Amino acid sequence: MFGPIGYVLGYDAGRSDAEISHQRREIVDHIFYGTCNVEVDQSYIDRLHAALAAANASSDHNYDAADRFRNEAFEWKAYAKAKEAQVAALQAELAERSAALDQAQGVFARERALHQTTHEEKWGLNLFRLMATWLIEAHSAGRSDRPEFAELRDMAKDVTDAIQRGNPFRGYRDEPEKKARLEMLVAALDRP
Repeated sequence: MFGPIGYVLGYDAGRSDAEISHQRREIVDHIFYGTCNVEVDQSYIDRLHAALAAANASSDHNYDAADRFRNEAFEWKAYAKAKEAQVAALQAELAERSAALDQAQGVFARERALHQTTHEEKWGLNLFRLMATWLIEAHSAGRSDRPEFAELRDMAKDVTDAIQRGNPFRGYRDEPEKKARLEMLVAALDRP
């Protein structure tokens, strides 16, 4: 019985000891190390490798995209800073032009006021000249005894006094009632 049957029985007994030893090692590994041996099909391992390769490719792509976005962000930041510098220069130029315009408008306003004053004074002097002319004509026509003549003469004297005091005569522009009275006096003196 020690021949082939003994070999088979011995092989079978050895195999059983190897399996028992293997089972005991799995139990010890599971209890002490928390590991568990499983049998996995090669196609599952291949799928895991493919998923890992895809995850690595996605990670590389995402890293490259993030790097491009970061570089673009730096470019946009530099562009924005350059534009900020341009805006600051334009604002400074605008402020200078605004100040120059304000100054020019001030000069223009002063010149216009001076011109207006000169024009009004000239107009007033012309009116005063006309008043003198009307007085002379009324006197020559023998109308100097009328009360209108005396009133016109007093108005002319008031103008002369104001001019001697240094006050400009603007031809009653601000005194419409005196202007209307002057027109009435001239019309009255013009009648025979």
